[in-house]
Amino acid sequence: MVEQWWQDPVVLELDGIGRYRVIRNTREAAECLLRRWPVHDGCAYEAAIRTCQCVLRGEWPVDYARQDFVAAAVEAFIHIQPKH
Repeated sequence: MVEQWWQDPVVLELDGIGRYRVIRNTREAAECLLRRWPVHDGCAYEAAIRTCQCVLRGEWPVDYARQDFVAAAVEAFIHIQPKH
């Protein structure tokens, strides 16, 4: 399994108002999608799951997982903390 750190972590307000979770790599993203995500359907959600699998197998660049993870968060109306 390939596990590389993302250049920029994604900070989500996921477990309630004011409760943030920092996602730093593809493994954390996959676990978050499978265990913590508020909805388990949607095109971006399904794409993010597939992309995480491909990245973890070393088939695709790590940046793809971050990009699709953010798209899934937008689709699910999850607040993403902007970069400072």
